[in-house]
Amino acid sequence: MKYLLCVDGSKKARQAVENTLKFVNKGDELYFVSVYPPHPNPNENNEPIDNSTIAKMVIEMFSGVPDLVDPDEEKIAINEQILISNHKKVNALEEFHYFKNKHIATDNCNIHYLLVASNDISGSITDVANKYGINCVVLGSTGTSLEKLLIGSVSSKVLSTSHCSVLISP
Repeated sequence: MKYLLCVDGSKKARQAVENTLKFVNKGDELYFVSVYPPHPNPNENNEPIDNSTIAKMVIEMFSGVPDLVDPDEEKIAINEQILISNHKKVNALEEFHYFKNKHIATDNCNIHYLLVASNDISGSITDVANKYGINCVVLGSTGTSLEKLLIGSVSSKVLSTSHCSVLISP
């Protein structure tokens, strides 16, 4: 049996993994996965290009009014995105380290650690499950929004799009 154990540093994710490890058998494969946001994709000038930036540049060219595009403001935004990405990546690595140091009582299991850079968390989890032939995706539940009070939005999306069993731990 192949398990995809989704970790994000939350207590519910840890609890889901801990509960799953109780019924893992010899020969099972464990794939720990954590998805973090990638760094922004700058252009060749190291500045992001988005619709608002392009619109400001066009207005600037035709109006003759300079400095509608504030490069410092955009560099700050990119730096903040990079910091967030790096912070989440470090958290993911710490989470892998936490489980690696727990000395999981699964001597005859193959354990893999996958770090995925993506803004689409649920899509990435489903893609990894398909790529590695996972039998069961394990997630913690979250209740951060009113519509998803019992099951979080990522858990809900994985549940509805996955082609394998999905275990959502409360």
